[in-house]
Amino acid sequence: MNETLRLAVFGEPVEHSQSPRIHRLFAEECGLTIDYRRIRCSVRDLPERIERFAAKGGRGANLTVPLKQAGRRLCRQLDPAARLARAVNTLHLTEGGWNGYNTDGEGLLLDFARLGLDPAGQQILIIGAGGATAGLLGPLLARRPAGICILNRTVARAIELGERFQHLGPVQAASLSDGPNSDRPCDLIIQATSAGHQGSQPPINAEWLKPAGKVYDLNYGSAHEPVRQWCRSRGFSSHSGLGMLVGQAALAFEIWTGQRPDMSHALKRLSVRTA
Repeated sequence: MNETLRLAVFGEPVEHSQSPRIHRLFAEECGLTIDYRRIRCSVRDLPERIERFAAKGGRGANLTVPLKQAGRRLCRQLDPAARLARAVNTLHLTEGGWNGYNTDGEGLLLDFARLGLDPAGQQILIIGAGGATAGLLGPLLARRPAGICILNRTVARAIELGERFQHLGPVQAASLSDGPNSDRPCDLIIQATSAGHQGSQPPINAEWLKPAGKVYDLNYGSAHEPVRQWCRSRGFSSHSGLGMLVGQAALAFEIWTGQRPDMSHALKRLSVRTA
C-alpha cells in the first residue's frame, strides 16, 4: 500500500483553487495516494503555517496569490526560474529544508505546445506586470520571440520588470494608457491581470493585435469569460489559462513524486466540470 503524500496549496483567497482536484487526478493516473488540501493563509502567517504543515507530515506545497514572493524567504535553495522571477509557486521539503521552484513559465510553454503556439519570432504583448508575468518572462525569452512589450497601469513597475529581464532578450515596457510603443501589431497577447475575477473586461485594444492574432488569458472558468466574449465579438481566437494551470501543476507533481503525469487526462476531466 502506498504511503500517503501530504500536500497543500496556500493562498488568500484559496477556496476557488482547482489544485486539489488536479493533483488528485494526477495521483489517480500515477497510482499514488495523496492528501492535498487548501489552506487559507496571509503573507504574515506563512512562515508559521508552513512550519505547522511540515510538522504534521506535509512534504510539498503550492503557493498562490499573494504568497509567491514571500515564499522565497522560506527556502534553503531556489531553482533558476524562481531566482529569476523572484517568486516561488512550488515548495518541496528535503532533509535540508524547503527547496523553492517556479513552474509557471514552463507550465505555460507546455500548454503552448499543446495548442500549437510557438513564441519563436512572435511579437508578444503582456498586460500586467505582477508576479505571474515575472514567472513567464524567462521561459518565453528563451524561445527567442521577436520582442515582448509589458503594459501596466503603473508604468514604473513594468519598466523595472523589463529591465530585470533585458539581458535575456528584447523586452520593452509602456503605460497601459499609452499602449505599445510600436506601430507593429502583435501576434499574441497574454492577459495577466486579475480583472476577470471582478467580472471586468481586461484592458485590451483590438488595434494592438494582428487580424490573425491570438489572446491567451491566464484566467480560466468564469474569470476568463470577459476575454472570451471580447475576442469572439471581434473575430480573434482566445485560450483560457486552464492548460497552464494544469501544466505548472504537472511540473510540481514531478518535483514531489518523480513522475510526470499526462496533462490531457486531467484537462479532459476538468473541462467537463468547468464547461
